[in-house]
Amino acid sequence: MEWIDEPDKKDGNLVHRALMLQPDEPLGPAFIAFWKRILSDGCANAASSDWRSLSIDVYGRQSERDRPGWMHAAFRNAQRRACAGIGDYFARSVAFTCLHDEDKKTFDQKQIRWILAQYQALKDAAHSAEVQPLFRQINAIRPLPINVATSYGWFDLQVGQNSFGTLPSEDQALLAGDEPARTDPLLALLPGGPAAMPLLRELGAALIAYTPPNFETICCQITEGIEQGQRALFYNISCPQFPDEGMTVANDRVHQAATQLVQLMAPAQGGFPGLAITLTMQKDGSWRHNMRLLSQAAA
Repeated sequence: MEWIDEPDKKDGNLVHRALMLQPDEPLGPAFIAFWKRILSDGCANAASSDWRSLSIDVYGRQSERDRPGWMHAAFRNAQRRACAGIGDYFARSVAFTCLHDEDKKTFDQKQIRWILAQYQALKDAAHSAEVQPLFRQINAIRPLPINVATSYGWFDLQVGQNSFGTLPSEDQALLAGDEPARTDPLLALLPGGPAAMPLLRELGAALIAYTPPNFETICCQITEGIEQGQRALFYNISCPQFPDEGMTVANDRVHQAATQLVQLMAPAQGGFPGLAITLTMQKDGSWRHNMRLLSQAAA
């Protein structure tokens, strides 16, 4: 495995770090290396970045044709936005695989168990003799809460404890073999159903990281078209409070998340109706997500 730099397409001074694994390399040692790089950088940049938490999510490739899956980590400031001057971290490997080869309900239950297994392995790596001193060092600077994402929300990883924090109720229902309560009306509209939620979550996180810090309301419309004879996606990203700062170009992370979501929703060209996403920062620094099919967004 090796670390490579992935320059941010928008900010030429910002570099993301990616740990690239060979197909036969196990995840255990990679998780130790992942922790060591993140915590070492967090200690070195504690004053300049003013991080207040760490967020982690994981995405497994769902078919043999997909690119390798990944785990993603990012330091967050007090408003839960990306910290200035410090890039994100990725671990990329075909070992992050959760194949979708069964009915939707069975896959959803398999996926939540797979997600939790990845986080358990990450917790186990945090107990290694190489990582523990770094946790002590960074927590001596200030506490580092670690929030990890599931199919339906976030929970506390609780490094150093035997158990996880409380899972979102929808994920608890999946683990119990029940149908999760469909609190989001979008689930009934998206052809991808609950399987689309991790991709929607990643798209929202990518948009928050990509847009300027003054964007406390992020509006994004994604439509499908043809460019140079190929299926293409087009973007309109804006903030009502700053109408002159909108953009029609997405960075790699936003485009990758949007592409995977569209492929799930509408595998065939011309079948994607368009999507309107609105992200609104709340007083506590969290973000409220509102997503509608574009044909209904104007209603």
